[in-house]
Amino acid sequence: CKSRGMKKGKLIVIDGTDGSGKATQVELLRNRLRKDGRTVKVVDFPEYYKNFFGAFIGHCLSEQYYNWLNVHPKIASIAYAADRFESSKQINEWLKKGYIVLANRYVSANQIHQGGKIKSASKRKEFLRWLDDMEYRVFGIPRPDVTLYLSLPIHVILKLLKNRESSKMKREYLKKKKDVHENDKNFLINSRKSALWLSETIPNFIKIDCMGKKEIRTREDIHEEVYEKVKKVLKK
Repeated sequence: CKSRGMKKGKLIVIDGTDGSGKATQVELLRNRLRKDGRTVKVVDFPEYYKNFFGAFIGHCLSEQYYNWLNVHPKIASIAYAADRFESSKQINEWLKKGYIVLANRYVSANQIHQGGKIKSASKRKEFLRWLDDMEYRVFGIPRPDVTLYLSLPIHVILKLLKNRESSKMKREYLKKKKDVHENDKNFLINSRKSALWLSETIPNFIKIDCMGKKEIRTREDIHEEVYEKVKKVLKK
């Protein structure tokens, strides 16, 4: 029997529209995998405090006069990709040791949010090819084994965002300023459309429907589905 350290690790991404419970699901999955005896590391993008480009992104999100929301998708994508590049050496080291790396957002965030700015399906496909080339070839960041997208209807997302203030890390970074993304309904709608399109188009981009017939599924119920999907990936 080979030790786990002999195997290459797995990179698992959890993404979703703002307010969908990404951080909660990352935490539940980390705890579950650790109980299974796995070594688990977590990265949370953008890395507002750790990385040069993460801090720059936080600045752009909070200072609305930059009009960051309407920056050309390729230009905005470079900043987010550079933030991941800064963390890629550490991620690769963990993967070489056979660890499981959980990422709260990843390349999927550029695919979803920047891709959501592009209405034409053919132009969006061209953008995704360009993005794939930049992130994985030029910056050389590791490709994820699976991306799990937490899906909620837009009216539910808007209600959730109204009743809470961003993630803890983002709240601390932005202080009293609003995140320009969360503050723009059309941006959220287009991002969701893009994500659903991606789940039907890209291999290993899997939609997790977080809505039941009448109400949001419990976090534990969603976690069980996430865990089952991850178990299949770990067996490969």
